[in-house]
Amino acid sequence: MKEFLKIGETTYILLGTAHVFEKSVIEVREAIREEKPDIVALELDPIRLDALLHADDRKPTLREMKEFGFRNALLLLFMSYLQKKVSSETGIMAGREMVEAAIEARSLGIPIALIDRDLSVTIQKLMDNVGVKEKLMILKDVIIPSEEYSIDYAYENPKELIDQIKDRYPFIYQILVDERDRFMAENLKRIQKEKVLVIVGAGHVSGIKKYLGDLDV
Repeated sequence: MKEFLKIGETTYILLGTAHVFEKSVIEVREAIREEKPDIVALELDPIRLDALLHADDRKPTLREMKEFGFRNALLLLFMSYLQKKVSSETGIMAGREMVEAAIEARSLGIPIALIDRDLSVTIQKLMDNVGVKEKLMILKDVIIPSEEYSIDYAYENPKELIDQIKDRYPFIYQILVDERDRFMAENLKRIQKEKVLVIVGAGHVSGIKKYLGDLDV
């Protein structure tokens, strides 16, 4: 799903994807070829792009576990396991659409911009600010989900699911969604190009549009 937003001389084309959805891989390729943007902006930071390009699925080291705290590190391991489980069941690795976008853009000579906040900053904020209650709620919902959604439903109704996260996990929503929406919008405003194709998870599209219109950089 593509949305268009023109601010000044720049047209932003926001393509919302589902990170574990084969259809998104096809859509990003087609969008780059059809739109012929001046630059492709990706919901990635340099470390995450490098990890995806090299299929880095390593576990946290003992040093990293010590820095995060063993309980937090175990939670990250558990979340990583779930992400891989979803990926294997849908036949696509999480984040592959971002890799395909980077490869496709480079093959056509189109520059890419990595607009997301450093993952380590986001993780540290989660560890520092999310309380035990929300962490336990996540584990409970993952192990015994009250509702289950298909990949198609999640792809077609991102705002509804984001609103549920906001209501149920307000601190996680603030750090994982809202702060990153603002961060990515700020970076997009710094790109001085006529046509910018923005490839992000579908749940980030509305927030980025809001901050693109509201923020002065």
